[in-house]
Formats: sequence, C-alpha cells, structure tokens
Amino acid sequence: MGLRYQPLAAAMSVVRASTKLVRGPNGLLETRTMDEPAYDHDGLGRRLGLLIEGAATNLLRYSTAFDNALWEKNSGVVVGPGAVAAPDGSQTAMQLDLPGSSAGADGLYQNVGGLVASEIYSFAVWMRAVSGTADITLGGIDGPSAHGFTVDETWQRVWIAEPASGTTRYPKISTTIAALPASVLIWNAQLEAGPVPTSDIISNGIPAARACDDVRLSPGDWFVQGRGTLVFDLHTARDWAGIWRIVQLYSLSLNDDHLDLGYDSDADQLRISLRSGGVPLVTQSLYGQLAKDTRHRIAFAWDDDVISVVLDGVVLSSPDGFAMPRNFSNIVLGSFGGSEKAMNGHLRNLSYWPEKLSNARLSELSTV
Repeated sequence: MGLRYQPLAAAMSVVRASTKLVRGPNGLLETRTMDEPAYDHDGLGRRLGLLIEGAATNLLRYSTAFDNALWEKNSGVVVGPGAVAAPDGSQTAMQLDLPGSSAGADGLYQNVGGLVASEIYSFAVWMRAVSGTADITLGGIDGPSAHGFTVDETWQRVWIAEPASGTTRYPKISTTIAALPASVLIWNAQLEAGPVPTSDIISNGIPAARACDDVRLSPGDWFVQGRGTLVFDLHTARDWAGIWRIVQLYSLSLNDDHLDLGYDSDADQLRISLRSGGVPLVTQSLYGQLAKDTRHRIAFAWDDDVISVVLDGVVLSSPDGFAMPRNFSNIVLGSFGGSEKAMNGHLRNLSYWPEKLSNARLSELSTV
C-alpha cells in the first residue's frame, strides 16, 4: 500500500490482539503476528493492499482435521491424508472421497449448535479436485440446502452464505446436486456470522477467534486542522451488512467532535456524519453507490461549510452552515473506533493533501 504526499506511513499504526492469515508474495497463506499489518496478495503474488477486517470466530472445531470424530461421515464417505500441499504450503490438506450415493446426499458434516435462527452465516472451505474437475455441493446451515460448485486442480476457497435454520444446522460437503462420485482435497473449513467469510481462522478443539484490525494514523505535524483531502483507493468486500466505516476523524471521543465517512448498506449509499461539541450537524446517506468486490477511488474533502465525497468523478457536497472542528486527534481507518463495523476489504492506497482540493481535481482523483 502506498501512502503519498505526506509521510503517512510513519504515522500509521496497527493494533490487533491476535495473529492473522493472509497470502504472501509467494501466493501462500502466511501468519501475521499480533499488531503486524496484514498486507495481502492474490494467488499469483500480486499485492492487494492492507486487509482491514472486523473480529470474527470460526464456529467449527478441528477446522483442518477432517478425520476428527466431530466431523461426521455418511456411509461410504472416506477421509484421509492428502498428497498435495495445502494453501499455506503445509502437508495438512486431506482427501475427501464422496461416493455419490443417496442421490449424492452422503457427505462430510459437522453439527453446530448456538446459531441464531434466521441470522446469516457463511460457510467456506478450501478445495481442489484430485484430478480433472469435480462437482461439489455445500449446504446445511439452513437445513438440507444445496449450492453447487465445480472445482479444478487449483486451490480455491468456495463458500456459501444463508440464514440459519431454527432446527437443524450441519455445514456439509456432498455431491447432492451432481449426484456423482467425486474426490477432492480440502483444507480449513470455516463457519462464521456474517454474509461473507473473512480471512482464514484455524481452530482445534474449540472455536477460534481473530481480533479486529485497529488501523490508525497519528495526526502529527503533517496534518492540518479544519481542512484537508483524503483519497482512498480500496477494493470492497464481496458482501456486507449494516454501516461500515472507511475513515473516522475525532477528538477525545466518537461522541464528541468527529467527521466520519462510511457506507450504509440499507440505503446502499456512502454516508457522512459530522458532530461538533457532541451535537450532530450533518448525517446523510446519499453520497454514491459502491459495487461489491470492486476497486474504487473515493475522494473525501472538508473545510468550513462543506464536506465533499467524490466517486467515479461525481462530486457530491453537504449542506453548508457549519464550522469544521479543529481538534481531531484520532484518525481511524476502515472500522468504527478500531473495534467493529470494519470494511472487510483492502486499502490499496491512501493520499492526503492539507487543503480541500478543487472539485475538478477531486473528480480526477476519484476515477479508477
């Protein structure tokens, strides 16, 4: 991730009370230590940016040990060691042979309690065919649901999201849709709350958790109070819910003076919020629509009487009639206060100017 026009890299800090798995430059999953920035890459080793995620828990147990007794198997289903390296380069992948019996419904599953009925959960697992291609079905969060995938000899993380049944919840791998035998390699199954899986969390005998990424800039001499421009180059999550944040500038408390840019999922619009002395001055969700799993450039500029949000060259500005607070001492990137409502996406680049740029310049900077 580049941080341009001011020495932002030196001002950035990351606090995370857990380790985290992301892909490294070699395309393999690697562990980032506590408080280490999680710069992510794709399978070819191309840098995706800083991955900022909220806290999450893998509700499955023994997420890579599919031969554990907690993973139940229908008759004819066989699980054993795999002969190919896992996505993290280890020899922990396992081979799953599905017989295609019972109209393909026979498979591998784990019963899960404690889910909230009708709430959305996602189920993900790394998978590849032993040879050629294989047609696989995932389901079971919402009873006997079925979602089909075709995998080849390349590792891919397949996933579904659906509401939890009020009775039977058993995330399952089968061949229900194709009803044909299949042999695949599998690694790290993950069940978590939310409409899309986050980065991998490996569990053993109990569910395992990953902490939120608290990413901040310390507004030192480089930061000018009362006016400025931030331009975000980001890649959005594959899905989202609620109001998630892109940046928050605030004084001592989020309930005091603050300037906030986020995304309102219900309105499907970028959202700004401005408070001064604890009094809301501007709260509006009408500043442009983001596409999921897509790269965007968003310019965010402010001064007395105006806040501008610029997306795809279109400048949208707030009503006037206010003085911008001049006491921001905290800048949080990609979450609400560093603890929740995270963007769950990649921050590819961030630029700062100590003034509100012209609308023409903002329009140029917001175009991918």
